[in-house]
Amino acid sequence: MSKNTKVLLNESVRHVGRVGDVVDVSAGYARNFLIPKGLAVEPTKGNLKKVEERKKEIERLEKEKRSAQEQIIQKLQGIEVTLERRANEQGHLFGSVGAADIAFALVGQGYEVEASDINLPGKLDRIDKYTVEVKFAEDLSTDIKVWVAPDSESKTAIEAYSKQKAAEAPAPEAAAAE
Repeated sequence: MSKNTKVLLNESVRHVGRVGDVVDVSAGYARNFLIPKGLAVEPTKGNLKKVEERKKEIERLEKEKRSAQEQIIQKLQGIEVTLERRANEQGHLFGSVGAADIAFALVGQGYEVEASDINLPGKLDRIDKYTVEVKFAEDLSTDIKVWVAPDSESKTAIEAYSKQKAAEAPAPEAAAAE
């Protein structure tokens, strides 16, 4: 039987609450993560006063962060990212493309995006084009195009395989004449 405990959040924690909120979390989560990292404290009167003083400053910082995220979302409209990867002759990648790979590519283009902000539609393990969601908050999201392209060595192998398959396939007229 799990036991919940109430904690006062010093910082906003994704999927838990905002700064100054008194939230119910599992005792283990509070004891092993929130309290040791300084994200939460016990909700005493003294702690409530301290957090209330800090709350205004943190809310101001969060508003600035949100406005910056809104600007990033506006700039990301219509952005395309191309990632080159090794693949076999049928277009399957050796490995897969993850959120961290996409975030790294976006940071390289000048956008402040973290891997946790990227929602993948599934496994990106083929040479193909994908639509990926970048989401900072429920109402702050946009879709970007991610092109997973073969590297030069893989591209040569894929083209050779395609030519071989085309040569092996019977001509449609020959099959219809039989």
